[in-house]
Amino acid sequence: MIKEPMVIEIAKNTYAINEFGLSACYFLIGKERALLIDTACGLSDLKSIAASLTDKPYDVVLTHGHHDHIGGIGAFSDVYLQEDDFEMVRNVDVEVRRNFAEELGRAGGYEAFSYDPKKIQPFERLPKFHALHEGDCFELGNRRVECIAVAGHTPGGICFLDETTKILFSGDACNQNLLVLGCSVRKTLEGLYHLKTYENRYERSYSGHIGFGGEPCFFSQPETILDDCIRTAEQILSGEVTGREAPRKGMLYAEYGTARLSYYPDCLEKAPEQ
Repeated sequence: MIKEPMVIEIAKNTYAINEFGLSACYFLIGKERALLIDTACGLSDLKSIAASLTDKPYDVVLTHGHHDHIGGIGAFSDVYLQEDDFEMVRNVDVEVRRNFAEELGRAGGYEAFSYDPKKIQPFERLPKFHALHEGDCFELGNRRVECIAVAGHTPGGICFLDETTKILFSGDACNQNLLVLGCSVRKTLEGLYHLKTYENRYERSYSGHIGFGGEPCFFSQPETILDDCIRTAEQILSGEVTGREAPRKGMLYAEYGTARLSYYPDCLEKAPEQ
């Protein structure tokens, strides 16, 4: 049984942190600074992990505001995220994070990982939020990381492009199980089209869920994932496919190639009401 978050170097000075199959964070180290991308559910001592990897100062950024990516923010004084997801982060409840960890554990996570969801604690305080925008960059010292706004999974989705390793860190904005939760399918497709304009600048893509559930792996995403997500959304909007009932209540899903896209049938052209 795996009793600690798994840390592996996926490229030079580039580390993936698998928090018990619940979600994945990434830690990028430059010559002057470092960057922590996402903070998982709150079961990891990310400060200690960062200290074991470098003594350089670092910033903390979030790909989006969902509970399984922001759970460790209480340990930090400042975090960066897109402003559209500020309120989402402020309202995340500790029971939501605990229930998610328990659900994935029962779905297979406990077969590989040993963790106790009750150790997820409420935030004693929230950090100061700093707004991220399209084109913002983090200069790490001979290493530049650029922000790409990709709405869909949430309104404030941000992908991070590391020019040094040519890796895209996409969070949940473009992956093999794309859930369109905070936007319309149309808005999601527009975000994916926008991401496509960057595709010649990266060679690998890592999502926010490597080693999902009970699978302790660190694979990058399929090379076709962006095109497959785009084609799935196009088929949904054109009516070429009829969605099937998804596990999440009220949602349908469609598949193409390596991608599955789940969506609310009444939110093809308009965002769900909040």
